[in-house]
Amino acid sequence: MTRYSFKLLFTVFALFWTAAASAATVQKSLCIWDLMGANGETYNLMKDYRVAARAWGVDFTLRSYSEEKIAAEDFRVGQCDAVVMTGLRTKPFNGFTGSLESIGTIPSYEHLRYVIATLSSPKAAKLMLNGDYEIAGVMPFGGIYFYVNDRDINEVGKLAGKKVAFFDYDKSQAKLLQQVGAQAVPSDVTNFAPKFNNGSVDIIFAPAAAYRPLELYRGLGRKGGIPDFLLAQSSLQIVIRANEFPAGFGQNSRTYINSQYDRILTVIKKYEKDIDPRYWFHIPDVDRARYTAMMRESRINLAKEGLYDKRLMALLKRVRCQLDPTNGECSDSQE
Repeated sequence: MTRYSFKLLFTVFALFWTAAASAATVQKSLCIWDLMGANGETYNLMKDYRVAARAWGVDFTLRSYSEEKIAAEDFRVGQCDAVVMTGLRTKPFNGFTGSLESIGTIPSYEHLRYVIATLSSPKAAKLMLNGDYEIAGVMPFGGIYFYVNDRDINEVGKLAGKKVAFFDYDKSQAKLLQQVGAQAVPSDVTNFAPKFNNGSVDIIFAPAAAYRPLELYRGLGRKGGIPDFLLAQSSLQIVIRANEFPAGFGQNSRTYINSQYDRILTVIKKYEKDIDPRYWFHIPDVDRARYTAMMRESRINLAKEGLYDKRLMALLKRVRCQLDPTNGECSDSQE
């Protein structure tokens, strides 16, 4: 074989291989909500996700969104093949994982590690499916805390009459605020922070990731603070239309996202350290026990009303009892 013939054969083989690989890869769009748009940590994570997804037969085009509502709507109407958004926004697509932000159910990042690993397991694959939709990954987004414009609001009884911003697409939040006598002010991701910063509301709840991008220190001012009592865990979730992706894509995606837990947690802890330490104030242990009991009673009622998925509540209780078997709730069957 001449040198020219060898080069020709090699070129033909390379072109054939490239064409075959291209034919085996489908083009899809991934719409990503990130507070910082294309400059944010979530968007950067999804750049690496895009590289990994090629091995599973998908080549994503990434689209950034700074308004979550628009990202969710574009996915709903088919302008996005996949979307990254908060767990609260996923409820219409999967009520099981959409209940992860339930109050008081995941008390630490170690608990959350177990939860996400469990949800990412092939054994949980059926629970990730709901009609045409599939949850292709669950990521931590940080612990949710109250932000108050006055440190004197330091116990539940003082919430009565206070204006609290809540996300109007999550009925469970409105119910919880009603129970404590607070004035629930309908809001969404685009306007809850400005309402707090300009004094229209007294209280918001948010993860640390929102503190600097949304300038929440303006609303905290000199008198405000953040009680060091964890309310819930926030999450980001990838939602796809299962039948439009290659077989096994969802499981491959969940496995990959789970492998990134420590990387994501490092970013979350960095955000938490960015909060000025003077804003944190301590809730006494005696009050913590009382608030934990109140949250449990509330979520049991919300699950009975169908606002939380009972299957997930049972799973989260198993995780809590696995990590702390002495917990009093482990001896009853209410969840």
